[in-house]
Amino acid sequence: MIWTLVASVMLAPPSLDAPKGFVPGSAEDRVVTVGQETRSFRLFVPSGWSRPAPAIFVFHGEGGTPDTIQNYAKLDPMADDRGFVLIYPKGEGKNWNYDSGAPIVRNRGFASFTRRDGLDPEMDRRFDDVAMVRAIVRELAAEGLIDSSRVFATGISSGAMFCHRLAADASDVVAGVAPVSGAMTDVVAGRFDPPHPVSLMAIIGEDDPLMPVGGGPIAGLLPQDRGRVAPADETIAAYLAANGITGEPEVTTLPDRPEDDDTTTRVYSYPPGEGGTLVEIYRIEGAGHNWPGKPSNYHVEMVGKTSQDFDGSAAVLSFFDRCPPKQLPLEMPELGGGQ
Repeated sequence: MIWTLVASVMLAPPSLDAPKGFVPGSAEDRVVTVGQETRSFRLFVPSGWSRPAPAIFVFHGEGGTPDTIQNYAKLDPMADDRGFVLIYPKGEGKNWNYDSGAPIVRNRGFASFTRRDGLDPEMDRRFDDVAMVRAIVRELAAEGLIDSSRVFATGISSGAMFCHRLAADASDVVAGVAPVSGAMTDVVAGRFDPPHPVSLMAIIGEDDPLMPVGGGPIAGLLPQDRGRVAPADETIAAYLAANGITGEPEVTTLPDRPEDDDTTTRVYSYPPGEGGTLVEIYRIEGAGHNWPGKPSNYHVEMVGKTSQDFDGSAAVLSFFDRCPPKQLPLEMPELGGGQ
């Protein structure tokens, strides 16, 4: 089937009121049909909604849910101020299919971290999460709720890794991604050649024990094989090449806040690329596997320190606010990214 997009890709005419069934300023749980599957997601509509709005997918990490990432990242108030719709999908087995060539690890609580056995073939089968994103965008755009030319994605850990896969396999859908503490897998890096430019903001902990900045096994200290990630420098270079960016970045060192948090944040802001696409990298010395400005969910010994130099959520919203819209073709295949 072909999804026909016209003009600014709004599939319903603008309206001064939210579409029927939506209550601005609130969140509701919804489902969407993806092939033979029913997938669920939480939808937040800003209180000032008055037109098809930009939208942000927010992906939880392994073991998380829409609830946990919504409460942890606390994006809702900021999205409300800036007029963003937020979409919190639920990963099957509390994880994401972040790489079609990587092992499937579905979370079963503590056993997921301590045992290799006891896996359930039904639970561990692959779900087409890329197709899920396409289906949600198609449905919400058809209802006039979101602007399909301004769809973005952020997330933490495996949710951040899935953002990189979306950039690779759904560059016709996402205008920009902002992975937090989540690297690109080596398989995705090896085939990264998106046909459309995708803006990138990446938050990288230089001392992340789960996502090695120099590349290597994902959470290598844990028993289950989660695949491998590419070096951060290679990932950044791949986006720069895809976006036609050749200039050197402007480097800014953020003030230490508080002075004793033992982390230092440097922001690398590159010249705009094709279509005005942006690449902005936050590299945090001394920081681990966390969302900056938020409390750590686990012991420091397991995931490393959390930088308080800046609020990661505010930085992500500011970045998406500055990203150019997607210049989409008139026709988009109704396809997933492959399982």
